[in-house]
This record gives sequence, C-alpha cells and structure tokens, in this order.
Amino acid sequence: MAHHKTVNDMPTLHLIPNTLGCRYPHAVLAPSAIQALQSCERMIVESDRFARRLLKDAFPEESPQRKLSFPLNEHTTPEDLVDLIQWFKGDSDIALVSDAGAPAVADPGAAAVRMAHNAGWNVQPHVGPSSILLALMASGLNGQQFAFKGYLPRDRSIRDRLWREMKEGLQRRRETQIFMEPPYRNMQAFSECLDRLDLDQQMCIAVDLTLETEWIRSQTVEEWKKGQQPDLDKRPCLFLIGQ
Repeated sequence: MAHHKTVNDMPTLHLIPNTLGCRYPHAVLAPSAIQALQSCERMIVESDRFARRLLKDAFPEESPQRKLSFPLNEHTTPEDLVDLIQWFKGDSDIALVSDAGAPAVADPGAAAVRMAHNAGWNVQPHVGPSSILLALMASGLNGQQFAFKGYLPRDRSIRDRLWREMKEGLQRRRETQIFMEPPYRNMQAFSECLDRLDLDQQMCIAVDLTLETEWIRSQTVEEWKKGQQPDLDKRPCLFLIGQ
C-alpha cells in the first residue's frame, strides 16, 4: 500500500499510541492514528503481542499477521539497532506502536524517532491516551512544572536517594512528582507514600485510566490516612504528589 505523501515527499514514521487496556481503539485514538495503523505495512513495536492485540481490536475483519514487526524494547541490542536502520532506507511508512499509551514517552521508542529524523523522514505524532498526562490533568496538582520518575527502583539506597530528589523538587520548585510501580507492588507504594510524606502534602492516585473501572482521587496525606484504604492491587496505577 502506498505511503502517505507529504510536503517533502519523504516517508513518515507514525507515532501511534496504544490503548491503556480499552478494547475499543476507535474510542480513544484519533481517526488519523487508526488510518495510519491500517495503512502501514511495517511496525516497530515494544512487544509484538500488544501491537497485534491493538490491530485485532481495531480491525477485527483483517489479519494482523500480515504486517512486519520489529521489536524495540529494553532487550534490543546495538546490533539490532543497526538492522533497524535498514528499515529507514525504504520508501514506505512505518508505525511505531507502544505497549500502552504514547510512544517514546516513558517508552523505548525514542531511538526509532531519532533514526527517522536522521534519515530525513517525516515524523507524525498521533493523538491518543497518555496515562501520565491524563493523571496530571485530573490531579489538581501543578501542571506547569512536573517530573516523571518512572518505576521506582527496588534497591533501597537508590530508592531513598530518589525520594530525596522528589522531595527537593516539591519544596524548591513546586514540581509535581509522578511515578508508578508494577501493579503487584501498588499497595506497598501507597503505604510508603503515607510514611514518607508530610500530612499536608497532596497525593493523587489514578487507577485504570480510560477503563470502565477508572478511579481518581486527590487529597492530602492526612485525609488518605483517615480514609479507607483504596483497592490498588494488580491494577495499572499512577502516583502523583504535590504541595
């Protein structure tokens, strides 16, 4: 299928968000993202399984197996990246698809975006869900300055240092601090926040974003301690803390 021609007549790398678990991509992705996902014969994926599921949900009548895919994730080696560069010597569009949310944001896709720019390609980001931005929008916390810390490290000394950095960002720059944990560790992270934060500090918890079970609550640590413990176990969750 022919690629989308643009002003400079170069191929395009389409940055296509994946859903956050919603099985109805048409409800959360821009029509342009759906169109690009269908037309691109090649995909760069964080994992093949989640990309194929997106294709199956978006186009149930078509076979998702017909598209070529190249994995780009934490297991990708420098040698693999050399092979990926060859993809940008072709003349047909490529779709970059993350496992969940926006590509190249808290996601390993940035290397492919750099390759596209280096090759003189067009890079087109498409509108779709980003759990980080959705949670920040709904938190009531400072959206002018914020820092996303990703998954907190398990190593205790490194974790302690990161907590000091987050508190410094809160106090000196009033930055909203955003982080996550593997879903099975959410309850430990919740307890840790209550232990480490001051009573008057604000904490927002955003769970199951864009799903029917979505739940978002923002209140002081003191109010969290007085209230009923939320059910966060094994659910995708973001923690946001602020002043």
